[in-house]
Amino acid sequence: MRRDPLRLTAAALLSAALTLAATPAAAVPQDRQWREVFSPDGTIASVLLPAERTATMSPDSRAAAAAAAVVAIQNTGPSSERFDLVVVGDGYTSSEMGLLRQHAQAKWDEIAATAPWSTHRASVNVWLVEVVSAQSGVDNDPTQGVSRNTALDMYFWCGGIERLLCLNETKAKQYAAQAPAVDAIIAVGNTTKYGGAGYPSLATASGGNARSGQIAIHELGHSVGGLADEYWTAGTTYTGSEPREINVTTSSGCAKWSSYLGRATPDGGTIGCFQGGHQYANGIYRPSQDSLMRTLGKPFNLVGLDAMDRAIRAKIGGGGGGGCTGYQNTRSGSLTSGGSAFQPDGTYYYTAASGTHRACLDGPTGAEFNLQLQKWNGSAWTVVASAATSGPDETLTYSGTAGYYTYLLQSASGAGSYTFAYSAP
Repeated sequence: MRRDPLRLTAAALLSAALTLAATPAAAVPQDRQWREVFSPDGTIASVLLPAERTATMSPDSRAAAAAAAVVAIQNTGPSSERFDLVVVGDGYTSSEMGLLRQHAQAKWDEIAATAPWSTHRASVNVWLVEVVSAQSGVDNDPTQGVSRNTALDMYFWCGGIERLLCLNETKAKQYAAQAPAVDAIIAVGNTTKYGGAGYPSLATASGGNARSGQIAIHELGHSVGGLADEYWTAGTTYTGSEPREINVTTSSGCAKWSSYLGRATPDGGTIGCFQGGHQYANGIYRPSQDSLMRTLGKPFNLVGLDAMDRAIRAKIGGGGGGGCTGYQNTRSGSLTSGGSAFQPDGTYYYTAASGTHRACLDGPTGAEFNLQLQKWNGSAWTVVASAATSGPDETLTYSGTAGYYTYLLQSASGAGSYTFAYSAP
């Protein structure tokens, strides 16, 4: 019988996760750390591996990092008012800087097409550090034993797992530091083979593989939104204290996200209290059945989406209308305390196609404004999606069918001017 190598890899990965996932965090040696492993089918697991391949940099490596050129994939404004995403490459020779630029652009385009990055695309600076390697490609590609001289020492088969793409984290951060500012780092390797890895400070992804960009988007959920993983390993039980992350809780009532319960969520269904998450099967709960923090290719659930949006807005100084960019339509107005308004223009809109509805409400500092999307069911307007965080700014994403829609903007407290933007199928 012919064996599927991807299935074998997934089985080996699961075996490693079952062995290691129950290890208490306090028992992890200082020279080892958890690394996220991403399978081609979108599933995720964690394994305990050495902290990094090489923890030091030679004088020549430091000099090369300091001399690396930095180019802007996009420069939208001063770093004090922007989110700065830095891309570094490995396994690209001096004649392949154009290829590195193509791979970096493709990864950013994929990130920017997903919520909430799509909302804030015009407020993100994307810097590419042109890391030059002596040889093209990465180690152990296409097979084990292939060795290449590269600047960041990137390699497959990290920890004996085929598609785990590791590197020298110290070197990657040193190169990234050449950018004007650093809020997140993505390291792309010169390979078309699917792979990547999650580090505390960065994510790796195959530069030439179209599916690997999802790895970077998931990792930004950790580094930007402070989100926990929502996947788990069978047979494990969480016995620790209440996690600090907003999207996991030890409470079976899930009071942590009580204001979201029953609301529609972009990853499907409604926000509830689902057992399993934070890499444990029992004793802990997550907000939705599935999401990007559990499976690649899914969107963030509503709790995660709002956390990401707040984090990005905090960095770019959201409020006053600057955050609602990249939408098809924009409106402005004002709300009195406790008041409400319908948009667009006090009425509704019609879409003949199924697809995604996106909206952004940007209100004044100190106010609490909320947002609802309503659909006509033939006899009445019904709420199909809502956003009601504790601040003035809201974003909303909803996948719906053809029909008539309207947005209701409400002031829970406070008053002032707002900017409202939306896109429809």
